[in-house]
Amino acid sequence: MNISAFSNNRLPATRFHNEPAPPDKGDPDRSVPSDKLDPPVNTDRLVNDFIELVTVPGATRNERKIADKIKAELAEMDLQATEDDAGSKINGNAGNLIVNIPGNVEGAPSLLFAAHMDTVPLAEGVKPVIEDGYIKSDGTTALGGDNRAGVAEILEAIREIKEHGLPHGDLQLLFTVGEEGGLLGARALDPKVLTADYGFAVDVFEANQLYTQGRHLLIDGQEPIGEEHFTPEGVHAAKEAARNAPVVPPEHLRLTEDEKKIMNLAADSMQDLGFEPEFRRIEWAGTDAIALRRHGMNAISLGAGEDNPHTKNERVEIADLVRSTQLIRSIIANAAEQGESKP
Repeated sequence: MNISAFSNNRLPATRFHNEPAPPDKGDPDRSVPSDKLDPPVNTDRLVNDFIELVTVPGATRNERKIADKIKAELAEMDLQATEDDAGSKINGNAGNLIVNIPGNVEGAPSLLFAAHMDTVPLAEGVKPVIEDGYIKSDGTTALGGDNRAGVAEILEAIREIKEHGLPHGDLQLLFTVGEEGGLLGARALDPKVLTADYGFAVDVFEANQLYTQGRHLLIDGQEPIGEEHFTPEGVHAAKEAARNAPVVPPEHLRLTEDEKKIMNLAADSMQDLGFEPEFRRIEWAGTDAIALRRHGMNAISLGAGEDNPHTKNERVEIADLVRSTQLIRSIIANAAEQGESKP
């Protein structure tokens, strides 16, 4: 999709809806993964890794075990994570993990994919079960899909890129601490480590949804949200607002030229997979994309397939895990097409 597709004369009004579909009663084809991605996502490995990740404890400020788990998985891919000092800054026991992956093509936009490592305390001790295509808890805890889904999807996309030698520009991976406490780890991040052109926080609902939030894309003259709202309660309220926010046509957004580029890259990548992009308005929301933007990065949020987060009814559809992994790979592939293979 080029930027003209964001205007009234190119984008049919029927693509937007005044109200979102209920979480469990949406388009029956919504969660069907694409058959256009080659090679396909390794679904079994993705599911197994996600289940392993959710069972590792890691509430806010206590992410040591999950940080070590992610480091170990990265090491299996011959990747090394640098851990910063965010833990000491927020009185936690682990810092943010930053991974730099040199590209095998030159001239492509560099990309960052971020997910937070911490879960809400209700997810401690989760016993995940698979039922009717969903992964959920046994009903005594939350699942922790917020945001271990994003972690699993990013890790699997990178595994597949490395396994198959797929083209990619320079990539950065960022796994943050303390997001559920108010984006603490991302806010404590040294902006100098952020070298990518575009950033994607993989931490909301569906793979075909693009969210406008916080200081990202002021809409209808509304003022940016204040720091006083970055509390655990505020973050939870924001995520609930994200699910229930009405869709707003992109012509209502005040996009800069750089914002047009990242929105087009994401929308093009969705359409290449056969996903129809949806644009949703959030007056503010608690994803790390806000902090990345405040650090000067052009960043937006992508869906990770989270459903009913922060509750005992939380679940993640296996098809959504696959779709979000497909989208990450599609974005990387589209960016790589803008470069040239290295000799």
